[in-house]
Amino acid sequence: MIVDITHRLDVEVEKGYDLAVWGEQMKFLHALQIQSQALIDLVLRGSSALGHPPSTPVDAARYLVEMNIMTREDLDFFRKVLGFRNVVVHEYASIDLEIVDRILKNREYRKVMMLAEKIFREIAKRGVDP
Repeated sequence: MIVDITHRLDVEVEKGYDLAVWGEQMKFLHALQIQSQALIDLVLRGSSALGHPPSTPVDAARYLVEMNIMTREDLDFFRKVLGFRNVVVHEYASIDLEIVDRILKNREYRKVMMLAEKIFREIAKRGVDP
């Protein structure tokens, strides 16, 4: 799912966009929200599948760091993704469109896909189906 959403984001960003247009804004926020949530779900499932039922997404990510599946830098990035998703879902009135524009222009959403692929690969190496 994350790979598909990332490729779709690439296609839409390549077409150009205007975040001042409500429909464009909603399209990108929703896609980024789904992509973020899919990464969060992967981290939670991965931690649980490895025998550590997490209490929070950050707890799960910390466990994956302990298991050498994620790095400290990955954890820092994951926290940013989690925070972004929380703002989009719970505090949508305070979304900073400049941040969204930066994420899109710099294709920073690709980092979500790269981290997800890394987590999936590392968990699978341990014989667990994430």
